[in-house]
Amino acid sequence: MQLQLIAALIIVFLIVMFAVQNAVAVSVVFFLWRLDASLAVVIAACFGLGALIGALVTVPTMLRERISASRLHKQVDALRAENDSLRALK
Repeated sequence: MQLQLIAALIIVFLIVMFAVQNAVAVSVVFFLWRLDASLAVVIAACFGLGALIGALVTVPTMLRERISASRLHKQVDALRAENDSLRALK
């Protein structure tokens, strides 16, 4: 727990230092849209957007795997019950 807190504080410190050192204003042009913002904000927004897209891409796979695992657990339980009943016959 303390190790995670220390790691989180170090990461926050590094992010703050990055933002302070990259405070220069940049212009981002995308088709007809133009945005003037700090370089740190632009990089953070790109990182956040990438993380969001990555999460949205992996969620369907995770849900399919969870449903499959649940189905397999039910099948294992049914087979164990059948195995126990067959052993009781001997």
